[in-house]
Amino acid sequence: MSLSRLLSSLLDGSESDTESPSTPDGRSETPESTVLFECRDCGTNVSADTVRCPACNGDDIVRYSID
Repeated sequence: MSLSRLLSSLLDGSESDTESPSTPDGRSETPESTVLFECRDCGTNVSADTVRCPACNGDDIVRYSID
């Protein structure tokens, strides 16, 4: 639902559809989760295959999954 449609429906008091949009095959268009890899020592974002942080040479790399 677009922001202008939502605002219009709120201002005129009509009900709006709050369901997630779906694709033609019926799947929800919710975004996939994002995965970040970060050095726990200095906070630098690194790639998934990083073993040692290029900024501080730390080896404590953590994986965060953001839904």
